[in-house]
Amino acid sequence: MTPIHSTAELLRRFNPRVRTTIYTALVLIGAALSACQAFGIDKLGSVTIDQALTVYASLAPLTGVVAVANVTGPAAGEEYADLEEPADLSLFEPIGNPEDVYAV
Repeated sequence: MTPIHSTAELLRRFNPRVRTTIYTALVLIGAALSACQAFGIDKLGSVTIDQALTVYASLAPLTGVVAVANVTGPAAGEEYADLEEPADLSLFEPIGNPEDVYAV
């Protein structure tokens, strides 16, 4: 099991609202930092934007892990598509001239 899967499993133990709040906070912090950089703001109190972006860059992958943890499986009774079921190709027609494609 990869660290992403184990962290996602740990996050799934939290209440869904907590996971959503963590995800929203991380995304909004990133948006606020990018807006500050776009508007030319150099400092937020005693922290420079570059320092804040460096810290955020280390936390940004957690956003993806929280997003993975927020994904749930299918509802009870739903089934996955059968990948072994043959596809119906009866209406399939190739585009173009077959001689150009197959060099017959």
